[in-house]
Amino acid sequence: MKKYFFSLGTNESLSLAELQSLFPNNSWQKYDSVAISDFEEEIIPKDLIASLGGTIKIGEIIKEVNLANRHALSDNVKKIIISLAKENYVSGKYNFGFSFYNKKIPGDFFKLGLAIKKELKNLNIFSRMVTSRESILSSVVVEQNKLVSGGTEICFISTKNKVLIGRTLVVQPFKELSKRDFGRPNRDDFSGMIPPKLAQIMINLVRSNDKNFHDKLFLDPFCGSGTILMEAYLMGFKNIIGSDLSDKAINDSQKNMEWIIDLKKKDINDINMTIFQSDVLEIENRLKENSINYIVCEPYLGPARGFQDFSKIVVDLNKFYSEVLIVFEKILKHDGRIVMIWPHFKTTKEIWKIKPEIGKLKMSSIGVYGRSEQKVWREIIVLKKK
Repeated sequence: MKKYFFSLGTNESLSLAELQSLFPNNSWQKYDSVAISDFEEEIIPKDLIASLGGTIKIGEIIKEVNLANRHALSDNVKKIIISLAKENYVSGKYNFGFSFYNKKIPGDFFKLGLAIKKELKNLNIFSRMVTSRESILSSVVVEQNKLVSGGTEICFISTKNKVLIGRTLVVQPFKELSKRDFGRPNRDDFSGMIPPKLAQIMINLVRSNDKNFHDKLFLDPFCGSGTILMEAYLMGFKNIIGSDLSDKAINDSQKNMEWIIDLKKKDINDINMTIFQSDVLEIENRLKENSINYIVCEPYLGPARGFQDFSKIVVDLNKFYSEVLIVFEKILKHDGRIVMIWPHFKTTKEIWKIKPEIGKLKMSSIGVYGRSEQKVWREIIVLKKK
C-alpha cells in the first residue's frame, strides 16, 4: 500500500469531488489544497494525471515526521534528495526545490538547500536549488526545471502534529491542454468554449469508478466545437455521439475530432463516432429510448454579452432546461447518469440561479466553476434516474 498526494486545482471542492468519484472506496484527507489517500493497488501517475482535470500534481508520501522535530525533518529531507540524486544523476546539474502546501514548516530551508548542494558537490554531483516567490512551485516551474524528469521536488504537507514529506512524480500536462484548447483547427470564441480541464472533470464525474466505461454509449447533445467529445475520446470512450442545433458547431466538432484522432496517430475506424445536426428537444427522434449510458454537456447558458434582464433570462432558461431534462430522461438508461452545467448570473448585488423541473431524476450539485470577474458562472450538476 502506498500513500499519494494530489495537489488540487483552483476549485478545490470540484477537484476533490473528481477524485472521490473515481476512487469512491478510498478514504481521502484534505489539507488545504492537497488531498491524500492510501492506494492498495499500484497507480500509474503519468497516465492518471493525463485525464484528471482538477489535479495539478501527483506525488508519493515518502516520510512522516513529528512537526516539532525540525532536526529530524531536515535530516530526512537531506537523505531523500541525496539518495535520489545518487540514483538518478547523469550529467549537468541536478535540480531540486521545495513546496510548502499549508502552514509554515519549522526550519531554515534555504540554509538546508545550501547544505544539500555542498554535500552533493562532495559526491561530484553539481546541483541547483530552484526557488520561487510563491510557497508552492508551479507546475510550469517544475516542468521547466526538470524537477520530475531529472531532479526532485519535495512537498511539505503539515497535519495537526506531523509533517508529511512527499516527492512529486508528475505534473499536469499543461502544454497538451493548451494545444487542445488553442491549437485546434476550429474554435468558436464568440459562442464560448468549455475549458478542457473542466470537460475532463465532468466526464470523470459521470463515469465515476465504472471499469467498463470504454464501451458505454456517451452523448454530448450541445457539442459546440467538440471539447467534451475530444476529451471523452482521449479518456478511452469508443462509442461517442455528438449533436448540436448549429451547422457550424457540427462542422467544427467533426474537424476537431478528425484533428485530435490524427494528432494521436489513431485509426478513425477505432472509434464508433456519430455527429449530427439536431434540436436537442427533437433528439429523441434520432436516438432510442433508454439507450444512452452517459450524457455530459454544457447547454445554452443564456446571452453572454451586454446588459441583461436576468429575471427574464432565468424564467426562459428554467422552461428550456426543464424540457431538455424530460428528453434526457427518455433516452437515458435506467442506470445512466448526466453531468451538465447550469448557469449562475452574478451581478454586484445578487446571484441569479436557475431551478428547472427535474422530473424523476435525482440531482446533486458538485460545485461552481468560474472566475471573480465573470458574470456567468457554471454550476456542475449530476443527475441520475431514481
